[in-house]
Amino acid sequence: MNNRLDIFKNNTPLIDLRAPIEFAKGALPTSVNIPILNDDQRAKVGIKYKNQGLDEAEKLGFNLVKNEREHKISLWKEFIDKNPDTYIYCMKGGKRSEIAKSWLQDAGINVPAVKGGFKALRNTAIEILNSVKNDDKTWLILAGRTGTGKTDILKNINSSIDLENLAMHRGSAFGGFLEEQPTAINFENNLASKYIRHNSNILILEDESRRIGKLTIPASWHKKMSESKIIIVELSLEERINNIAQEYVYGPLNNGLSKKNLNTLLQSSLLKIRRRLGLMLYSEISTNINNILIDSHKLNHEEWIKDLLVNYYDPMYDYQLELKKDRCILKSSKFEIIDFLIQTENNQHL
Repeated sequence: MNNRLDIFKNNTPLIDLRAPIEFAKGALPTSVNIPILNDDQRAKVGIKYKNQGLDEAEKLGFNLVKNEREHKISLWKEFIDKNPDTYIYCMKGGKRSEIAKSWLQDAGINVPAVKGGFKALRNTAIEILNSVKNDDKTWLILAGRTGTGKTDILKNINSSIDLENLAMHRGSAFGGFLEEQPTAINFENNLASKYIRHNSNILILEDESRRIGKLTIPASWHKKMSESKIIIVELSLEERINNIAQEYVYGPLNNGLSKKNLNTLLQSSLLKIRRRLGLMLYSEISTNINNILIDSHKLNHEEWIKDLLVNYYDPMYDYQLELKKDRCILKSSKFEIIDFLIQTENNQHL
């Protein structure tokens, strides 16, 4: 495992030789996909293997790519020239890696292949994630009501890992980014890569439920988070409303999102929690969002955001915080918490 562990630790550049359909399911964060076989060619080779065996499948594979050899070598060489420490890998470190390595050697380029391929790298990522069960870091969990700016605090702390940024989701029903979330494999691989290169004895994470959007926090991580000390950020209702309005409404509009598309996103998010809101409150908030965004009423977004916080998010989060109060070591304002965390980070202990 040591060699593969170093690949994660060193952020080693990688050429993924697998077909695009394989790459799309999950890869390493430092990898680029320059495949030997495209999706159609891979499918044909797979059918040949199933029907006629390995030898015939290999013959077909060679015939499909024989005229593309020089082009493939050129693409690989271009990447390797820019990244001299490159490794190559395929799914299991088998035929595709052997072929690529042989072709490159014929061109005077020696590049190592990952033993065991992507499957072995994936196992290493899982081992890294599970290693938190026995790490000696002090974990601190940043908690607080919705809109208290927990993510902004993380950005000021070098020893933090931003799970929501890796998941490309802010955690709540309204937390989706405009971009698609990564696959579960990519989320875990990226988290493993972040963690293995985390050099501090203090790890700061934001308080999360087990799921972040469609993704699930690894069980070993969520268990340790649920046992760690927490710090609670306090902020007035008005400031939280303003933060949420800026992040979820005015920011996206200023960045070019149309009112129609914003309305679609907000209505979709609201629909996810309609049962918990109750029909009356759901209908009222839905109507207000729609009316404001089509400018038929001179209302502001702060009103429906306040309704959501007071009637839904705050009671839910207050209940959760009450269950965690025995683990709380500090409850304060954003700036006092940043100062505390920076001092803790510098001292490397509580």
